[in-house]
Amino acid sequence: MVSALPTWRTSRYTVVELPEQIDTSNADGVREQLLALLNSGGEPIIADLTGTTFCDSSAVNALLRAYTRARATDRPLYAAVPPGGIVRKVFEITAVARAIPTFDDVGSAVATAVVAALDEDSSPGGTPTGTPR
Repeated sequence: MVSALPTWRTSRYTVVELPEQIDTSNADGVREQLLALLNSGGEPIIADLTGTTFCDSSAVNALLRAYTRARATDRPLYAAVPPGGIVRKVFEITAVARAIPTFDDVGSAVATAVVAALDEDSSPGGTPTGTPR
């Protein structure tokens, strides 16, 4: 089982740092913590896999289950996975990268989450942002 995953929350997004290895020994805990985060608020979730060096099919299943919940609750879920590593290769082979928007680093995922949130806020029916001119 996985201990509490390091998590950073702002008003616009939440970043959750996933373990160095995700496999059958901890994938259920990772899934449960991602689902709990998805159930606890409305901001996008960024799964930080930049420090993850290994994941197996149980990790893929955990991430896809979280993505399914994210879609059901209308919350964006993004992944930060460095290019060139084993985890990115697993994402590409299993098509996880086509389902979950995947970025090379946390900063890129955060920027996308913030811009998407700002766009949503300024859309008709959203909460206006900025000062009227």
